[in-house]
Amino acid sequence: MSIDYDQLKKKVLEAARQCATRGPGYSQQRTVLDEVASATGGDMYTRLDLDLQQAILTCWHDLFLEGTLSWGYDLDNPDSPFFHIPARTNPKNRLADEVGA
Repeated sequence: MSIDYDQLKKKVLEAARQCATRGPGYSQQRTVLDEVASATGGDMYTRLDLDLQQAILTCWHDLFLEGTLSWGYDLDNPDSPFFHIPARTNPKNRLADEVGA
C-alpha cells in the first residue's frame, strides 16, 4: 500500500483544525485520530492497515515537532491529549531572531 505522506499530513491538520474550532472537548488527540481514521475508511468495525495507522501517527507527531500544533488547550488542560493551534507562523525562526542567532 502506497501512502502519500504530504496528503495524509494535510488531512490530519485539517481534522485538527476542525476539531479545535469546536472547543476543548474536541481539541483532543483521540478525537482527531478518530476523524482521520474515519476519513480514510476506518471505523469501529473496520481496522485500518497497520502501515496507514502508523503513518497517521507519524503525521500527527510531526505536526507537533514542526510547531504547527502545540500540546495543551489552556492552563486547566495544559498537556496531552489536549492540543491547540498556535497563532505564530514560524516559531523556530522567530525565536532565533529574538536571541540574535
